[in-house]
Amino acid sequence: MDKLPYLDIHSHRRSHAENAVAVECLSMEELTLKKTKGAFTSAGIHPWWLEDFTRAEILNLQTYVMDLVREKKLWAVGETGIDRVYPETLDFQIELFHWHRELSDDFGLPLVIHNVRSGSDFLNILKKNPPKSPWIFHDFRGNAELVKELLRLHPDCYFSFGISIDNSPQIRELLPTLPLTQVFLETDAQKHLDIHEIYLRAAHTIGIDLDFLKSQVWMNFKRISPSQN
Repeated sequence: MDKLPYLDIHSHRRSHAENAVAVECLSMEELTLKKTKGAFTSAGIHPWWLEDFTRAEILNLQTYVMDLVREKKLWAVGETGIDRVYPETLDFQIELFHWHRELSDDFGLPLVIHNVRSGSDFLNILKKNPPKSPWIFHDFRGNAELVKELLRLHPDCYFSFGISIDNSPQIRELLPTLPLTQVFLETDAQKHLDIHEIYLRAAHTIGIDLDFLKSQVWMNFKRISPSQN
């Protein structure tokens, strides 16, 4: 019997390590062509894209995302989110986040979230209108207090980690304190680091067996997968 594969919850890459399964996030070009990838796909409008495209062009992208959702070709909606490094598009980012969030709720799909310096924004959103669907904060860089508040307001929040296990002492300190039932791992767009290495670093940081970590991550994935709901 083959060993359980490594699950990569969020990847912009199109080549993956041996014995790995990835949720592949569509590029703008792939989204425009409605060209889904692999067995598991996510699609959304990244907040960075708002810098370079008109509202009319973004509206077209929204249509493509909606089409893929209706055609049941997506495992998740996103990535979408709020990035306060780009204040000039902040209002539009928040508007689009709400659109993605409603879409994920309406169709029962997980929501993949880009969160940069915007933890308080998400707390305020949760306080006003708790979501129905799981939220996955990809490449999470927040602290333990933010995790506590997010889970208090929405127990179906998940936190994904990748390169930050290497380059952030705060994340290495945070990771062992998190409930494993809320943890995912990812490659994102890192070309030099494969998912095997991320799992090894995570298992070492948490202080648990590698196979146990893989098993738990798959349990988390199955729990929130649309087919399981």
